[in-house]
Amino acid sequence: MEKTNYLIYGGGSHSRVIISILEKMGVQVVGIFDTNNKIKTIKKISFLGNYKSQIDSKCKLVIAIGDNKTREKVSQTIQHPIGTIIDPDTKINKDVLIGKGSQIITSSTINVGTIIGKHCIINTNCSIDHDCKVNDFVHIAPGVTICGGVSIGKSTLVGAGTTILPNVKVGKNVIIGAGSLVNKDIPDETKVLGIPAKIIDDEKK
Repeated sequence: MEKTNYLIYGGGSHSRVIISILEKMGVQVVGIFDTNNKIKTIKKISFLGNYKSQIDSKCKLVIAIGDNKTREKVSQTIQHPIGTIIDPDTKINKDVLIGKGSQIITSSTINVGTIIGKHCIINTNCSIDHDCKVNDFVHIAPGVTICGGVSIGKSTLVGAGTTILPNVKVGKNVIIGAGSLVNKDIPDETKVLGIPAKIIDDEKK
């Protein structure tokens, strides 16, 4: 069966990661949409400028942008079929559900009963245990450990090396600083940091 070619939206460093995964999957990347006209190619893949829905309209597209809000905004403009990227070097239980547009990066593990929403990034060497819920547009940075029964709200960023203990509920639009230990629920629209993680008041800085 012939494999579907891919387009990428975003020509930054994250796109190089996505390209490398697609190469492992034996999938051809035929072009990259990006507004930065100074960049011409990545690995001989041509830049196509601003997004145009009529270019290779049957190709699947993945949004290679790490920032959650930008990724969501871009997703609302895309008319191509959306691709889901799963690195072959991951361990994902057969009973895990993964939403369209999400990207599961190298050496990550996702256990039974977990649900990953749309356009999420589960970055390098993450561990997500059983029965977790990761909502749309979440970014789990490299080396994060998420224990069983955890819920993470839409558009939250979990910083590199963070550990979230079992059954914790993290709200939407939360930023968890790198290396934190989250041992209790976190409300929406907050920033937390530390061991254990505590809310940061930006106004006092």
